[in-house]
Amino acid sequence: MNLSVSQPIRILALVGLLAIVGLGSTTMLLGRSHSTTPPAAPAHVRAKKPTAPVVHVPARPHVVHKTPAVAATPAKPAAATQHKTATPAAPKHQGNLVYADLPAPLQWQLAQHKVVVVSLYNPNANVDAISVAEAHAGALDAGAGFLLVSVLDDKVAGILTALLPGGGLLPAPGILVYRAPGNIALRIDGFADRTSVAQAAQNAMAGETGPTPTSTTVAAAPATVTP
Repeated sequence: MNLSVSQPIRILALVGLLAIVGLGSTTMLLGRSHSTTPPAAPAHVRAKKPTAPVVHVPARPHVVHKTPAVAATPAKPAAATQHKTATPAAPKHQGNLVYADLPAPLQWQLAQHKVVVVSLYNPNANVDAISVAEAHAGALDAGAGFLLVSVLDDKVAGILTALLPGGGLLPAPGILVYRAPGNIALRIDGFADRTSVAQAAQNAMAGETGPTPTSTTVAAAPATVTP
């Protein structure tokens, strides 16, 4: 009996043996890796990471930094204009020039009229009302100004008395004819009708000073002419 093994069978056996040895080594290595790696702990057993303690830092007070006030820089004055502004001409005086020492009502009348008829009366005398009406009508006829003055009014009659040429008291009734700027042109003591007052005013406008004709005179004293 021939126990000799052919060459191909020997090679096949050797390859099988090597395969078996390699498979065993691989199994041993896998077993070791599984034995050395510890099993993973379940999720609910895992240790939680320690949380850092919370430290409360007190808030710092808010400091308001005040900005120092800066002084305003004064504006530079505008450069002077080289062109000179023309000075407006002084307005012309409206009306007539009058004396400043005369009563204010008489000043106003003389500023508006060249000649003013001043009718003097006593409010306690009934006959003076007729004299006033005639004097007013005569002034209108002549185109002169008219001023009614009570001899009991110290504010007006008192000033006229002090300025009366030659002194004395104001006649009541009576007529004083003034010509701007405030001079007495004619004076009539007693009653004077409309025609006489108009003639006296016209004479004063013409620059005349002299006797004044009167159609009716109640007072016994004659008319006095004062330059």
